[in-house]
Amino acid sequence: MAREITFRTAGALAVVSDRLTSVPLTPPIPGAGDVDYVDDAVVFRSEGWYEILLAVQWDPEARRGTRFSHTALPGQQPLHSEAISAAVLADISSGKQLLRGNTLFGPERTASLTLEVWQDSGHVVELQTASITVRELAVPWHVAGPSSGPLP
Repeated sequence: MAREITFRTAGALAVVSDRLTSVPLTPPIPGAGDVDYVDDAVVFRSEGWYEILLAVQWDPEARRGTRFSHTALPGQQPLHSEAISAAVLADISSGKQLLRGNTLFGPERTASLTLEVWQDSGHVVELQTASITVRELAVPWHVAGPSSGPLP
């Protein structure tokens, strides 16, 4: 089974309308070492291929405007990015945004990511919970040994 590390909000967060808001997460206990949380960012200290699962639970009763969530990668396009009508999100998933992506991370490539949200209801909206789960992936077709060779 793949190793998973989950970073979560410590509680609800009030998200002001029309302002991109960084979401603070808490590191897991015990820490993971090569994947950590430093200065409001998930940090990758060793090279690896990781799947990133993003979950953001908005107040499903707040149905006005748009809800936006993304994982920001410094100097790059986001790994995840979704904007959706609050009413549609409430109808289809009770206000929960679930996004999934994967890429190579490490000190010499994408070294960190942060979670950011935005909404435009004209009012403060509660973000009830949010999390980023980092799942280490393996490359099953990359096997060293005498039988390894080019793929068919």
